[in-house]
Amino acid sequence: MKNVYLVDYARSAFTRAHPRKPEVDGWADERGDALLARVIDALLQRSGLAPDAVEELSVGCALPVKEQWSFGGRYPLWLSRLGPQGRACASRQIDQQCGSGLAALRSAAREIQAGAVDVAIAGGYENMTRVPMGPTLFQQGVLTAPGALRDAAWLELEVVLNMGLTAERLARVAGIERDAMDTFALESHRRAARAEAESRFDGERLALANAAGETIVRDANVRPDTSPERLAGLDPVFLEGGRVTAGNSSPLTSGAAAAVLMSPAALVRHAATPLARLVAFADVGVVPERMGEGAAAAAERALALAGLDAPRIDAWEINEAFAAVPLHAMGRLGLDPERVNVWGGALALGHPLGATGVRLAGTLARILAQRGARYGCATACIGGGQGTAVILERM
Repeated sequence: MKNVYLVDYARSAFTRAHPRKPEVDGWADERGDALLARVIDALLQRSGLAPDAVEELSVGCALPVKEQWSFGGRYPLWLSRLGPQGRACASRQIDQQCGSGLAALRSAAREIQAGAVDVAIAGGYENMTRVPMGPTLFQQGVLTAPGALRDAAWLELEVVLNMGLTAERLARVAGIERDAMDTFALESHRRAARAEAESRFDGERLALANAAGETIVRDANVRPDTSPERLAGLDPVFLEGGRVTAGNSSPLTSGAAAAVLMSPAALVRHAATPLARLVAFADVGVVPERMGEGAAAAAERALALAGLDAPRIDAWEINEAFAAVPLHAMGRLGLDPERVNVWGGALALGHPLGATGVRLAGTLARILAQRGARYGCATACIGGGQGTAVILERM
């Protein structure tokens, strides 16, 4: 199979989503597919890549319903500069829940590995103000579950369908206490604030104007002033007497991200310098009631496929859907905390579900470059009991 290279990556600023208070979300008046189109255009412009050079567009979205249904990825293609010029560009939309962005990256990479295309874009988006989370969509009848599964002896569907309850279950089974999760959340905000102060996100995060003409430059969820006392004062959200709070869970978020992938021949043809080589992808299934275990399990499989072990990984991006997830992975894999989410994670930056996987991989590639390190692993748990991971090598 051909090698695949991540050549460039960009994202919008991530905003705080709130379906009942849309005024707090800077992207409340922007469709997710339109926001992704603007990110794609920015990538094309700064790379000098002609729209008709792109042969493949894979789009991740965790809730591809209502206006987030993209007609198989055609809407963001048509809304971007790929539109008329990219008529021959194939597209698809992928729902692998929180792994949708990494699934889009994997799908595009596989096409290049197989020799089907030479240049592809993988993107993802979610506007969690305009299209709310699952519970609301279940109440509206937009989402449904098979009745037969409600009586399945092997499945606790009421837990599986509530991500917060799966995090509670993982924390209890793995022995992760609330103070550890709060401490991890505090450090995520501190690292994100420090990365912001050091301008670490300037190379990836775009300054884009919203419908009101306001240029959104910063990620809205970072709380530099949070404290142990504030986090300790929050009540459990999902379970009375539980451990999971709004402070140690990722916030509702809107945003979009995209990355350009190329084959070796395309690198030469377009005189492009890659950020990283995509070494290995891995997907796994895990117990659905403890879906957070998927991040560690997928990383283990990706390491095995790449012929590596955890100590050889210089930087990790483990999605902070809940603090329990990276804490579980760090314990299971024996990771050095100083190598994990060094610029903060989803607890602080936010988690626009379909865009997150692209952010994980793109940010990881930039961290490897900044640190002069060789290998990195990005991994995420997935609702329904899955995990997905990718290993990168800096070029």
